[in-house]
Amino acid sequence: MNIAVVINDVTLHHAIKEYCERFQMVFDHDFTVHSYASCEALYHELQTGAAYDLLFLEIEMPTMRGTELGKRIRKELHDYAVQIVFISASTDYAVELFPLRPLDYLLKPVSYERFCACLNIFLNDSAMGNSFMTYTLENTQRKIRVSELLYLKTFGKKVEMHSRDACFSVYGKISELIAGCETQFLCVSRGEYANIQHIIAATPKEVRLTGNHVLHISRGRQHAVYDRLAQF
Repeated sequence: MNIAVVINDVTLHHAIKEYCERFQMVFDHDFTVHSYASCEALYHELQTGAAYDLLFLEIEMPTMRGTELGKRIRKELHDYAVQIVFISASTDYAVELFPLRPLDYLLKPVSYERFCACLNIFLNDSAMGNSFMTYTLENTQRKIRVSELLYLKTFGKKVEMHSRDACFSVYGKISELIAGCETQFLCVSRGEYANIQHIIAATPKEVRLTGNHVLHISRGRQHAVYDRLAQF
């Protein structure tokens, strides 16, 4: 696992690196931490092919802010796989951060316990993202990685499975297909489930997914959808 850290607060920067070392020793995980002096420096590396699994970005940076780097990663590099944790002393960025799909939001000062909770969220989400959904197509049992699915939709006695690259139909029920990975999906209307990992924007009436797919939220599901998305 590769982690990149861009934090202007020197004391916190050292603390995060120390927290990483402690976490590795206590929980026996292997990862590498790369530090950058600015968001511009990290952005340049990402443009030239550098790949990271997790980013810790302080929002209040001297030139390019952490939120600006997050927007460039999502909108210009079209990277929705890397997980981003924003750090700030303020709680005023919720609306700005939602479209960036951050993994977490850490308020300064960041304790070791809060840092560990954040890393465990990342590890649990990674395990879920690497899980597979089993389905039967043309009398053959097949598997697809859950993270590849954008949404599922009931169509008669079949379920339409919309992935990044294709759409195909299988016989069955959505409830049976997502058994074991229910927390990864959000019911936005009757017979229509969005993969939470791919939701990049939402209004009271619709959610927008990776690739500009739009799903409409039924009136009866609006409160439930809002409550679920408010957890992120």
